[in-house]
Amino acid sequence: MKAFGDTMKKRMPYILAVLPYVLTEVSLRIILIDARYFRWEMLLPSILFSCLWTVLFLGVSFALPRLFGRIVYGILTGATVVFFTANALAFRYTGYCFSFNLMQMADEGGGYVLGVIKHMGIGMVLILLLILASFVAAIVWFPTKRLPVKKCMVLVVSLLVLHFLLPLLYGPVKDASHWDAWRNPANIYRMYNDKNKSLKVSGLTEYTVRDFYVTFLRGKEKISDKEEAFLREAFADRNPAKTNAYTGLLKGKNVIFLQLEGIDSWLVTEDGMPNLYHLMQESVNFTNHYSFFNGGGSTFNSEFAVNTGFVTPTSYSRNAYTFNDNYFPYSMPRLFRAEGYRVEAFHMNSAAFYSRGVNYDCWGYESYNSLLSTGRYAEKDIEHQLDRTLITDETFHAKLFATDAPTVSYLITYTPHTPFDVHENPVAGYLSVELYGQKKTLSEEDAVRLMAAETDRMVGMLVDELKASGLYDKTVLVVFTDHYLYTLTDKDILRRYKEFADTDLVNVTPFFIWSSNLPAETVTVANSQTDILPTVLNLMGISYVPSRYIGRDIFAEDFPGIVFFPRGSIYDGETYLENGKVSAGNNVSEQYIKELSGRVSDLIRKNDLALKYDWFRMADEAGQR
Repeated sequence: MKAFGDTMKKRMPYILAVLPYVLTEVSLRIILIDARYFRWEMLLPSILFSCLWTVLFLGVSFALPRLFGRIVYGILTGATVVFFTANALAFRYTGYCFSFNLMQMADEGGGYVLGVIKHMGIGMVLILLLILASFVAAIVWFPTKRLPVKKCMVLVVSLLVLHFLLPLLYGPVKDASHWDAWRNPANIYRMYNDKNKSLKVSGLTEYTVRDFYVTFLRGKEKISDKEEAFLREAFADRNPAKTNAYTGLLKGKNVIFLQLEGIDSWLVTEDGMPNLYHLMQESVNFTNHYSFFNGGGSTFNSEFAVNTGFVTPTSYSRNAYTFNDNYFPYSMPRLFRAEGYRVEAFHMNSAAFYSRGVNYDCWGYESYNSLLSTGRYAEKDIEHQLDRTLITDETFHAKLFATDAPTVSYLITYTPHTPFDVHENPVAGYLSVELYGQKKTLSEEDAVRLMAAETDRMVGMLVDELKASGLYDKTVLVVFTDHYLYTLTDKDILRRYKEFADTDLVNVTPFFIWSSNLPAETVTVANSQTDILPTVLNLMGISYVPSRYIGRDIFAEDFPGIVFFPRGSIYDGETYLENGKVSAGNNVSEQYIKELSGRVSDLIRKNDLALKYDWFRMADEAGQR
């Protein structure tokens, strides 16, 4: 018994040193069960990658003198704990793991951090405390005996060689055009675009290291002959869109694109948002519309889609706002300006936020207008964060309701922004005092509704000003939400109000088009934010070439009615496919699944390659546009 005790005493420092790595890997894999992706081919290499990095870190630490070994161990293990926490919290809050490309928008995400930490849940807190306790214990009882340096060097070299061989265990890489390449572990590891799948196939440390490499170090690829041939064919049809019964119905009118921050479908009720609700009842209402969350910064992703007709890539890791060097000759503002319109954007935040200034310039806007840039509001003030100020501000008002020329205004709201807590969010607190005379403690749902009512107030003011300026009968309102309320910490709220809250169908959001002479109508065909631009161009009678976009005119006779989501799921309006299988709706044949998946795969490939290689510029320079 004494011998066993002595043996355990000698080995305990090494056991403690390993424990934080084991706890982080196991805990994160349990948390990521909700990511709903698993392939047997990924299991062995992901485990081996985790073991490899753990042994490598420990080998380097144990080879150094005890003081320096402790320091190195503390840095490496501390970083592992930090990245575990970042991934666990990001996944719990958004459904996506952390990625280094999110650091490019650290300012934008800063407002979310405190809310996420506060609502992380008792289970997450206990896991973190256990990991931190094991980390501290490992530092305190760090091994006193130094391992032989030569043996450690041999170990390091061996592990590095093994690292480059491990990807072979995933099996062969499938051609990118293959209908299910998106779920093949070898493809996932090679492309590293899907955060959740990438982490699951490679483990925490390998994911962190490779994500850093993919985001910051991997060089720009040169287009291959095969890829160029694919793009040529994808954009080959240069025939203008066919006309239909809706073509030109709104020709010559002003247009206001009203992008609503976080106004989920369940918020638009007659009691809670009467102005928006009644406007929707008088509109062409697209009840099966999806503003899907894709990549970091989902608000800007919708802006990107509506303005360019493309979406954030899914086959490689880049945010939508990093394409400001690309050439978009067929963007919404450029096509409207060619028709004599003045095109401007309006938001409360600065031009630097999401790099909106350079992006809106890239797309062809005459100006991006920010409430902060007027000089009348300080960043810490409340007034510019209230949606009503978009209407009351004298600079915005003069431009939005100008009558000297046809105009297109892209108006982005802000008020219903996380955290939804009157004591944490100054805007929510202000609205609570305004309504109740005090900062009344509200549930998260009630706080959301309070903030959404501010957006509704702005909608009412907008309509009133259109009437007062004589523009009511001369204006089209294109109203849509940027994303569903994924920022809620209490996900039970979504489950209470949304039928498929645990699938990608949770992305269903409001989208309607209003004009005083446009008959009210309900359109139930499935569509997404990629379809907004072609639909509006058709209604406005502006000629365009359908092949130059990812989406289609919803009123077109051959409109496909298909929505694809970044995590690989597909919805055709009746059947929802997840991981290549029917998850909801009608049963369909394997052949149908294969054909539908193939069509979506080609569409995603067209989108991603066109953005990656700046296709319109390339084609223009080659005289192929």
